[in-house]
Amino acid sequence: MLPQQRSAPAPAPGEGRRFRGPNRGEPWQRERDVAVSVIRLPLVVQDPAARHRVELLFSAMWQVKRALQRDARAVVDAYWAGEVRRESDPKAWRAELGLSRTGLEHRAYAHVERSRWLGDHVSKALAMHQADEVWAGVARHLSPDASGRRAGRPKTGSWWEYTRIPGRARSHTTDRKWETFRLHGTLTGHLNTYRHPALPEHVTTPAQAATLPPGTSVLAQPRKTPAPPRPTGRIATGTSDQKGRPRTRAATWFDHTGALTVVFAGGPGSRDGDLVLPVRLPQGTGRWPYLAHYLSDPDLWHKVDLVRRRDAAARACWAISAPWSQVSDLRRCPGSRAIVAAMASRTSSISAPVMAAAARRLQRERGIFMESSWLVE
Repeated sequence: MLPQQRSAPAPAPGEGRRFRGPNRGEPWQRERDVAVSVIRLPLVVQDPAARHRVELLFSAMWQVKRALQRDARAVVDAYWAGEVRRESDPKAWRAELGLSRTGLEHRAYAHVERSRWLGDHVSKALAMHQADEVWAGVARHLSPDASGRRAGRPKTGSWWEYTRIPGRARSHTTDRKWETFRLHGTLTGHLNTYRHPALPEHVTTPAQAATLPPGTSVLAQPRKTPAPPRPTGRIATGTSDQKGRPRTRAATWFDHTGALTVVFAGGPGSRDGDLVLPVRLPQGTGRWPYLAHYLSDPDLWHKVDLVRRRDAAARACWAISAPWSQVSDLRRCPGSRAIVAAMASRTSSISAPVMAAAARRLQRERGIFMESSWLVE
């Protein structure tokens, strides 16, 4: 077997490196009154090659997070040690140390570029969002809450506690632009692909399946769900060239209308192709109103993360799922809405245990997971 050829390492930071400038257009912003709701989609990782890639991905992202946590701890210690500089001009002292969200993101880029193997598994988008999560803990340490309390110094966590890889949200201004983890397919295509043999013939849409009586099986998904193939061929664009010939483009995963699946393109140095993880939905009719509410409209799809949890029944004792979020109003009772509004108005004075207890209460009430600036699933 021939050794895999690797490209030369990228230049060090500051040596001719270029960064993407600020957005010149009007950035997309979620409306103030519109929440982000999150549900958990179980993924099928039965293929040994796919499971090995997922394990390598979690291992690589853990290495990135551990390096960033060590960098953040060292920079924070230097910030508090410089008493004269901190008292005279703390803003300039932070800028010199690179103690900011942007500075931590550039450190993450440097770790990926200087490594000879991280580029095979991790993209810069994943490294950037991992740096943002590390910065959230640093910010809570630097800025006290309303009561004057600060969070502790950033520290390196445990490998067993690392269970979530944050993904990047899809673009709501540019069509067909979605980096990191992407959700492809449709709920109707999933129903047509894994339709239960005893399902009535007149049931052809998710809305009709949601009206079936309890106890009716809607899907018949195999235990080893195969990964759907990548779309091939040419797709007509609806335009023509100067000679009047119709223009076409190559088919991509955005043209996939079959069963739901999560796709990750891999790192910039990967030669293994796309990582395709099929989604396994609940098969009974009791959860279909819930699924139809979240998965029927692809325009509301927002972001996909990758989460692992300990499961003794799963292979390698880890079960993989994808917490998927959409931009829409949550179906909550008025009492739950009042709790969320009250907590959002005074998050700076609420401790983490109180917020976690309120989150568990909302999860028990509606069986849903939420995500916002102060509550992450």
